Amino acid sequence: MRLKQLLLVAFFFVAGIASAQQLGPIPVNKNVRQGKLSNGLTYYLLHNEWPENVVNFYIAQRVGSIQENDDQRGLAHFLEHMAFNGSEHFPDSTLLEFTRSIGVEFGSNLNAFTSIDRTVYRISDVPTTRQSALDSCLLILKDWSNGLTLEDKEIDKERGVIHQEWQMGQSPVMRIYDRVLPKFYPGSKYGERLPIGLMSIVDNFKYQVLRDYYKKWYRPDNQCIIIVGDIDVDHFESEIKRLWNGVTVPANAAQVVAEQVPDTKDPIYVVDKDKEMQYSSIGIAMKHDAIPHEDKTDISYLIDSYAKQMISMMLNQRYSELAQKADCPFTRAYGYDGNFILSNTKDAFQLGGSAKEGKDLEAFAAIYREALRARQYGFTPGEFERMKAEFLSQLESQYTNRNKIRNAQYGDELTDYYLDNEPIPGKEEEYQIMKSLIEMPALNVDVINMYAKELISDKDSNFVAYIFAQEKPGKVYPTEASMAKTINAVRAEKIEPYVDNVKNEPLLDETKLPKAGKITGEKENKQFGYKELTLSNGARVILKKTDFKDNEVQFQAMAKGGSGSYGKADYSNLALFDAVIGSSGLGNFSNQELTKALYGKQAGINVGLGGYYQYLSGYCVPKDIETMLQLAYLNFTSVSKDQEAYNALMSQLELALKNKDLSPEAVFSDSLTNTIYGHNPRRAPLTVNTLKGLNYDRILQIWKERFASPGQFVYYFVGNFDEAALRPLLEKYIACLPSGKAENWVETPGLANGINVNKFTRKSETPKAIAFELWHQPMAYNVENSVLVDAASQVLSMVYLKDIREDNGAAYSVSASGGLSRRGDKAVAAIQAYCPMDPNKAELALKLLVEGMKNNTVKVDADKVQKVKDFMLKQADQDFKTNGHWMNVIDEYNWTGVDLHTGYKAAIESLTPAKIAAFLKGLVAAGNRSEVVMTPAK
Repeated sequence: MRLKQLLLVAFFFVAGIASAQQLGPIPVNKNVRQGKLSNGLTYYLLHNEWPENVVNFYIAQRVGSIQENDDQRGLAHFLEHMAFNGSEHFPDSTLLEFTRSIGVEFGSNLNAFTSIDRTVYRISDVPTTRQSALDSCLLILKDWSNGLTLEDKEIDKERGVIHQEWQMGQSPVMRIYDRVLPKFYPGSKYGERLPIGLMSIVDNFKYQVLRDYYKKWYRPDNQCIIIVGDIDVDHFESEIKRLWNGVTVPANAAQVVAEQVPDTKDPIYVVDKDKEMQYSSIGIAMKHDAIPHEDKTDISYLIDSYAKQMISMMLNQRYSELAQKADCPFTRAYGYDGNFILSNTKDAFQLGGSAKEGKDLEAFAAIYREALRARQYGFTPGEFERMKAEFLSQLESQYTNRNKIRNAQYGDELTDYYLDNEPIPGKEEEYQIMKSLIEMPALNVDVINMYAKELISDKDSNFVAYIFAQEKPGKVYPTEASMAKTINAVRAEKIEPYVDNVKNEPLLDETKLPKAGKITGEKENKQFGYKELTLSNGARVILKKTDFKDNEVQFQAMAKGGSGSYGKADYSNLALFDAVIGSSGLGNFSNQELTKALYGKQAGINVGLGGYYQYLSGYCVPKDIETMLQLAYLNFTSVSKDQEAYNALMSQLELALKNKDLSPEAVFSDSLTNTIYGHNPRRAPLTVNTLKGLNYDRILQIWKERFASPGQFVYYFVGNFDEAALRPLLEKYIACLPSGKAENWVETPGLANGINVNKFTRKSETPKAIAFELWHQPMAYNVENSVLVDAASQVLSMVYLKDIREDNGAAYSVSASGGLSRRGDKAVAAIQAYCPMDPNKAELALKLLVEGMKNNTVKVDADKVQKVKDFMLKQADQDFKTNGHWMNVIDEYNWTGVDLHTGYKAAIESLTPAKIAAFLKGLVAAGNRSEVVMTPAK
């Protein structure tokens, strides 16, 4: 009997329901226009006006690396790359040039992915300014469908790009997976079909092999066109029918057949190791049948999904609690139900975690033991009610925002609907169905516990487990035999039931609150549309009411001060201040007790200490705004020492930092930080020595000093709040706080001046080469300069993408980014270029990085500037309708008087090639440049 059937038998018995048919089918979103052409092409069209005036286009294909033959490994992914390198209507690299001209940026808006059983392409956030541009995007989908040119020279250029992508992805875990996947999947192709493929094939396959693969599998009967956004649905339906009208499917076309994963009678234990593993990774999978696609259409599937999610949430809370114990052998652990690693034809309830140094088998046992505890005794009614409240709260938040769903979310849902038959009931219907199900007495903790007993196995059959360890001299590794012995020993233990330690009391005792203050002043800012209140303790409160998201209120409280006044003795404390305070208790609650107390509430507050300010940042849904203010009050007044949570944090950090230098990327990152900040100890990267310099009591003292004067803070609320309800809460929780004295910041050193070059070699298991360039100069802080540096970096990104990746295949990923950053009352403009390189072409890539900047100080291509302007104007329209944008604009205006909003689009419109060239020339002439280059050791 399938697991889902077991769950439903229990549910039906309690509910008195005879069959799943009585629950009914899951409705399909009535706003989605669905169709299927005679050649098998499926299409889904959805008119959505949030955000307005943009459209997302997708083509989803039931084709991935599992369709490859042994001599084709890597071609599914290679073909995805080739879709951007020439097609019937967009030869060579003109596709990237065209999409950039309509405000679509490669990478963020234009991209694709290939997995084991699917390939999905997307063109996102296309402006609706011109219908012809939208029609051209559909034409791109048509070309991807069956019009790729796959020219010899373009294939050869892309070999190096993919080889470099493989090099970038060769982490310790990926190297291990290359070796052990066949052991996980005996008798199944899933063990030999990682999408990146084999470089021996990527580097040497014949051109026609790729063309044959494309012709064989890229067909309309394997494809779905998805268009979501501010569209005329009738128009696009007509265009799809017209464009694909003449496309046929051969009579003998190969069919996509689901690859099965055989059951295994005996357990599978795997031990492997890698010299760059920083800590041991543990995994356990208890395999079971996946729910067939055809069984996902009735409401019983929603019950199944809910039950699995509840089990995972409750188990993960137990793991989190356990990880805080001093004797816990793991630093983190988790459990969930989903695809068995790569396969969608076999699922598993999976456990995983990270072991403390030398505690591999102990952690392995502890993670499994906790799952068996849940299996044997179930979850408690208290755990269930908390998680049920949390689930309902999240569901309600999504429902509240049902009219502000972005195209990308709908696009992902429709993709999953086509590929996996995942339900798309619509937000209104989903909420009503799920709420009624969850609140049914029949779907209780006893039913959930019965299901957990089936998901969590105590048998050898379909049991898979691994330990991936760090390889180093003298280390004694677990063996498959010792793993089996450990699992059998845990199964034989007498495990005690879980004790649910929970504090059932309010977040704070309101009888002990200070006397509420008053709102003593009020004024309006018409320029930015906000209201400013003055409280009796001197605090200023800025209220910006928006309707961008119906389920969001963003909060911030900020005051001058920051870390600048603290010296060398506190550098370690300052580096980890945020993390330590964030893991501390609040009021009468330990960190874990607080986590439990907040289930069912969508609200949170973080404490931060920057170089020039101290701040609180938070969020909530409208109904939980009082909870957020209570948390703010406690973070000002009652951060408490939680030694257990602190010790757990130190264990996590020690594990992460102790072997950090085994990673070439981490070595490069630390070298980069030291170089660009001139080895300033205040900016030093985290190391194990940082932990040795920590003093918990001193950190709490710094918190007390920085947050002793809440009345000197400026408080921001941006989002969908009820002002009438908020005002008395401000008096109750903020105006009652002490005023204190105003502070200022102490200036600290920033980016290093002059020329700073750091070139070094690094030996690694897979040769890695990375280059970084940084140019900076002081500059006036205003909207024009902010736009200028951003635009200049985007132009350089386009130059680098073409020169380094497209023309020379010297890198998979290369980009430039820039910004105008304020440090106190000064500002610095900086542009940085980052390029993980093909080690064999590192010299060429580095030369092109430097030349790209040099050449554009003389002349900037006008076409590139226009494309950047189009993209920035489109992005501005979207950003202007986000709460985060307005939080930043108002905050900057408050501290500096600089308006980063009003003239923003005008500043974009005024950009010219000459302006950008002059800016880049001045940036280089300033003489502040850092270069960090890592290449493989011989």
